[in-house]
Amino acid sequence: TSAKSMDGHETGAWSEEITGPYYVFKDAGCVVRVCSIAGGDIPIDAGSLTKDFKTENDTRFEKEDIRLLKNTDQLKTLDVTAYDIVFFAGGHGTCVDFPTDEVGATLSKAFAAGKVVATVCHGPMALVCAKAPDGTPLVKGKKIACFTDVEEEQVGLHTKVPFLLASKLKSLGAQLEGSDPWTDKAVIDGKLVTGQNPQSSVSVAKLALAAA
Repeated sequence: TSAKSMDGHETGAWSEEITGPYYVFKDAGCVVRVCSIAGGDIPIDAGSLTKDFKTENDTRFEKEDIRLLKNTDQLKTLDVTAYDIVFFAGGHGTCVDFPTDEVGATLSKAFAAGKVVATVCHGPMALVCAKAPDGTPLVKGKKIACFTDVEEEQVGLHTKVPFLLASKLKSLGAQLEGSDPWTDKAVIDGKLVTGQNPQSSVSVAKLALAAA
């Protein structure tokens, strides 16, 4: 995401949802390209770096790779079909700039080309406008995990988000698979890999790697 604010709430990307998958991929020998919707610097939700949420992956990233969040390329300038995995990290900033026709079309292009599309927490906002070749919602009939409506209420942002993500995906025909709030839940359906929350980030990346 490139969004720093959602309806007046300071936000951005959730750090672990970038750093956890990044090291799964990097440590497996992958070449990883970090990009964003608008290009430039990626805003990180300050809440994700507080002592209650900051992970070892976050600390490692700050020491080794923090530069990758600066001066990023725009997603729309990249040929997503040239990559084996396209990963959409979450954070409430995605509620602002992921559910668009442009992002949906980019994701759809990667999926249609047989690439692994993976996303976690609020990252499935990128699936909202994605279409199958026949024009139906890409998520229709597919097993999906995402940030649950219960989790949204627990963080107190259910009145700030443009819509409740889980309810939205269900209305589009997705078969939602959820677990208890704040527990690791990752789901794979063909080349589509999704996860419920920050705790699921590494699991999603590992499933994506195995599916590539």
